[in-house]
Amino acid sequence: MNNNASLMYAGLTTPKTTFVYVTMATAYTVHIGVYNEAGELIKEIWVQRLSEEITNFSIFATPTITSLHGQVYIEYKGTQIATWDGTNNAGDPVTNGDYYVKVDNVDPFGVVTSVTQMVTVSRSLAKVQVYIYNEAGEIVRHLTSYVDDPNNISLSNVTLSTSVISPTISGTPTTGGTNLVHITTDTGMDLIWDGKNDSGAVVSNGDYEVEIHWQDGKGNDVVITKGILVQEGNQSFANGKVTAQPNVLTKGSTKTTFVMNSSSPYTLKVWVYDVAGELLVSKIKRGDLNTNTVTIDMSGVASGIYFGVVELTDVNGGNAGRQVCKILVVR
Repeated sequence: MNNNASLMYAGLTTPKTTFVYVTMATAYTVHIGVYNEAGELIKEIWVQRLSEEITNFSIFATPTITSLHGQVYIEYKGTQIATWDGTNNAGDPVTNGDYYVKVDNVDPFGVVTSVTQMVTVSRSLAKVQVYIYNEAGEIVRHLTSYVDDPNNISLSNVTLSTSVISPTISGTPTTGGTNLVHITTDTGMDLIWDGKNDSGAVVSNGDYEVEIHWQDGKGNDVVITKGILVQEGNQSFANGKVTAQPNVLTKGSTKTTFVMNSSSPYTLKVWVYDVAGELLVSKIKRGDLNTNTVTIDMSGVASGIYFGVVELTDVNGGNAGRQVCKILVVR
């Protein structure tokens, strides 16, 4: 626009005028977001107020993300202004496919002008999901991690750093104990459970099932389960208690072992009932003499909750009581 001025003084018959062309600063709100092929916003990665529109931009150094930690860089006039790492707003890696980086310029009147460029995500990732089940078969904690898996490695073994944890709110281990467990796969992944649920509260004492799902780069799923005891405080939870290991049976897992945690030898016999109180006659089983264990095969039963009633016999053949363990079968 022109900024005009005029001058008058005595004796001047015609006013003297002058002007200067002034460029006014206009505030644009600039949004940079990533959209999928359906036009859905996957992630907003940059919002700024600028005095000018972004009418073009470049993707540096390549418009393709090929690994878990790969990134693309958005440059404007030779300056990097934003990055996208191939994740959505929740921080999870997006699936392979074409995505669009779109710049929306919104002027003070709400008028939007946009420019876009395509980015391709092409990578092979393995995903590990860990579900922590309580004795009622409820999932109390979810853990998830990803790793590059170009060779589609198969999971064959999982180890736990301890079989008993004593979680604390402060996170400081008690003397002689540990407050967390490392869940380590033979594929090199390590996840940590601190004995807390998804809400951040310490779970109650008891027997828990750690179920590890490994999904390789081709989507093949392998499931391995491990048992762990949570024992908060000084009183021993495990001593003198029968636990089912594992107490959650999924997919190819059919056998569970009832274990009496005691230094004294016992012989165990188990009867299995469904939630209606019906006895599964074929699942009555007596363990080996004085071994503190009995193993049953739950193949052939439908998904649901079952109760194992375990009768204990001491070394003299005397009745040492009964205990009940809950089993969850998921087919």
